[in-house]
Amino acid sequence: MGSVRTAHGRRRQRCRLVPAPLEQPVMRAVTISRHGDESVLELTEQPVPAPADGQLLIQVRAAGVNPVDWKFREGAVGTDRRFPLGMGWDVAGTVVATTTADGPAVGDEVYGMLPLPYAGAYQEFAVLSVSAVAAKPVALSFAQAAAVPLAALTAWQSLDAAQVTAGQRVLIHGGAGGVGHFAVQLAKARGAHVTATASPRNLGFLRRLGVDEPLDRTAHDQPGIEPVDVVIDTVGGRTQQESWRLLRPGGALITLPEPIDERYRIPGITARRVIVAPDGEALRRIGQLIDSGAVQVEVQDALPLEKAAEAQLISRTGQVRGKLVLSL
Repeated sequence: MGSVRTAHGRRRQRCRLVPAPLEQPVMRAVTISRHGDESVLELTEQPVPAPADGQLLIQVRAAGVNPVDWKFREGAVGTDRRFPLGMGWDVAGTVVATTTADGPAVGDEVYGMLPLPYAGAYQEFAVLSVSAVAAKPVALSFAQAAAVPLAALTAWQSLDAAQVTAGQRVLIHGGAGGVGHFAVQLAKARGAHVTATASPRNLGFLRRLGVDEPLDRTAHDQPGIEPVDVVIDTVGGRTQQESWRLLRPGGALITLPEPIDERYRIPGITARRVIVAPDGEALRRIGQLIDSGAVQVEVQDALPLEKAAEAQLISRTGQVRGKLVLSL
């Protein structure tokens, strides 16, 4: 197997093609046979999956790349399935087979999310539940559409969990990231006053998204933040710990990357962790906001499937504006 050296001096393995038996329909798929760094990713040939009742077979045109992907690869996200394991949860593509008269028909362009932790988006064909997909927004390419499902649904479900309504003050940590850049726009669409943190290079990006108060997350002397009604924490660790004091009594803290640290809990503050779930109806409504121009989709880069390892390596840095996708 060949390898290349990254800018950081690490050796990055290229995905290698591992053939499957020729007598069955096969597809290219990125899989892992063990947990580890990006070198465990392999471009293999796997049987084309068959849809069960209530499912669609989708020819994947693009797959989203999320931090949960490399966490799954490293073993931090568990599954009851055996190796080899597929990768990825975001899908945009065309329906090629269906088992039901309800929902999308063959030939329809759709986008959707597989249920955690059952990955299988980094491949040429994927099976999704009818209830997990929606029509692809007309305004988006397949690459842009693949950037939406997991991140936008996480943002949507976080705002629902916090019961965000018009006039509330919402603080979003990591506002330029995959989930963050959807959260700030969806909160604005609900009529909230939005403050968001980002690195200095992304403050202008936050302003373009409509953020009322962009804050430099690296600044030591932050301006005083008026107590907010809701904090959406996409960062975790110290950020979660310091978020409690920014909330007014009766406010809500929503954390995404890790559970609530009970050592810092303040009475009178609602706090919970949100773990995203597929929701085709929510994707339909998000798609309407995208097609209306109320929500923009930021794709930092689209890489070919064989560069899945490179995409996850970039994602691992935490310096991605919006999303990365793989194009098939």
